[in-house]
Amino acid sequence: MEINLEMKGILSIIACIAISTQIMAEVPVSQQLVEVGRRADGKIHAWLFLDRKPTSLAIRKYSFPVTTRAILRRQRRGSAEQIRIDGLDRPVSLDYLQRIRESGVHIRRVSHWFNAISISATVEQLEMLRELPFITSIEPVRQLRQPNVPDDDLDIELEKGFAPLTGELDYGPSAWQLELLRVNDVHELGYSGKDILVLMLDTGFMNSHEAIIPKRVLAEHDFINKDGETANETEEEDRIGQHKHGTMTFSVLGGYAPGQLIGPAYGCDFLLAKTEYVAYELEVEEDNFVAALEWGEEWGADIVSSSLGYNKWYTYDQMDGQTAITSRAVSIATQLGMVVVTAAGNERGSDGKPGWGGHIMAPADADSIITVGATDVMGVVASFSSMGPTADGRIKPEVAALGKAVYAAVPSGPDTYITANGTSLSTPLIAGCVALLLEAHPQWRPDQVREALINTASQADHPDNYLGWGVVDLLAALYYSPGDTASTGGNWPGEDTAPAIVSYPNPLDFRNHNAASIKWKLAVRTPVRVDIYNLLGQHVINLYRHDLQEPDPGSVEWNGIDYRGQRVASGVYLVRLRAGQDITFTRLTVQR
Repeated sequence: MEINLEMKGILSIIACIAISTQIMAEVPVSQQLVEVGRRADGKIHAWLFLDRKPTSLAIRKYSFPVTTRAILRRQRRGSAEQIRIDGLDRPVSLDYLQRIRESGVHIRRVSHWFNAISISATVEQLEMLRELPFITSIEPVRQLRQPNVPDDDLDIELEKGFAPLTGELDYGPSAWQLELLRVNDVHELGYSGKDILVLMLDTGFMNSHEAIIPKRVLAEHDFINKDGETANETEEEDRIGQHKHGTMTFSVLGGYAPGQLIGPAYGCDFLLAKTEYVAYELEVEEDNFVAALEWGEEWGADIVSSSLGYNKWYTYDQMDGQTAITSRAVSIATQLGMVVVTAAGNERGSDGKPGWGGHIMAPADADSIITVGATDVMGVVASFSSMGPTADGRIKPEVAALGKAVYAAVPSGPDTYITANGTSLSTPLIAGCVALLLEAHPQWRPDQVREALINTASQADHPDNYLGWGVVDLLAALYYSPGDTASTGGNWPGEDTAPAIVSYPNPLDFRNHNAASIKWKLAVRTPVRVDIYNLLGQHVINLYRHDLQEPDPGSVEWNGIDYRGQRVASGVYLVRLRAGQDITFTRLTVQR
């Protein structure tokens, strides 16, 4: 059996490389390659895909060494076929590198995942490289860009002290974006993202803002300037606001400034990758994206949060999760145990690429990741949020979060904030939710995290191509039991002996659902009672009573009827679990 697993891993790796070969195998150094790969300096940026790797694991000159943390994450959450990952970690041939360098080209990046080298070269140099027998195909390096930024309600600076205190954490104006996802309820259970490592791919990051805690940044790298500084380094970068967007997304995910902004995963650690130069019309080379992804994976990142997307030089029918190199790269990342969260894009209703139809852009088309759409504060899809399906018919996005008037930090000062729009901002909210799930369920694989989120979201029983499975209900996802739970440690987070209760879907919208499912868990054998109350403290109905229930999960449904047999009105209700002397509540919103 061990041999079969290893062979499956090797075959999977060969298949990834074969896809790269197939795309350009029939296209020599042609007008297409020149058109797509040409840059402002007249050089062509191209991928060179190689025929094989060395037969032994040598020291990699062009790659970051794999950390123990990464190895443990691969073993814990990686796909079974990818536990034997020698093929992916094996370095590119140094002999091949040397022979390519001798041609006079500039080597930009080396990818051991794809056994490929990205270069900057003239047409004549590419013609010469075609003759090298170990180069199996040549493919242009495409450019990525941030999704279009919606104009309405953008960059509205707010005064301090806008929102009230919520629970023990003072969320300030950021309360609404968390409450929509029920993040605050999960915070009350003690989760903050502790010991979870998030890789952020963006424009740069201002670490001196009050909402950002520098000690939580374990490493950073600038893939544009090739150094270790992701904040602005030049007057030109200051002028164009280079690190603005990254500072915003960072703060929305993991910021901590009580009274102003608290991100869902304010306790997690970060790897910061600066991959995008905003002066180039918000474009970034895709080889920087791949390099940053490999770097973060080798550091041991648990989660990737990226708001980049691209459709330049592609047609919509290529958004199948198999064509774009970034989509293939994020698929490899998930096989190695990383949960990848990416923006759907802001193409719907825009004057974007003709013929695109407002659809998602790569890598959001990958089938193994969590693609995020945007809503307003009422949970209604935002007019700009890119829609599915993928070219091969899969529903996208997976889930949605607030993407209109999201409260975020900006680097115009050490304590300045704005509200802004876009799936670029709904994405870090969901990535933060994932961090809380992994803190509670460290054994969950990426597919199980995705399953928990989509099956407990607001329209889980009728997904569409605007919101996917709907707005996330993080508390419900926390107590969800994914398939193959034998490897995850069970249904419930942690080893807490206190009783716990959850209900979903939440909100309970009777236009789409007939009842709410209420589930609870017990640690000991005890009497149990489940009741519904309104916010005035008035008893609505008793749903369940047992004189002595065994310490097993229990469940009951509520159809929105009170003890008199009348339909309850729209509003917020309290679901109370009494287990012996312990009492716990969860909120349930009813919509009619």
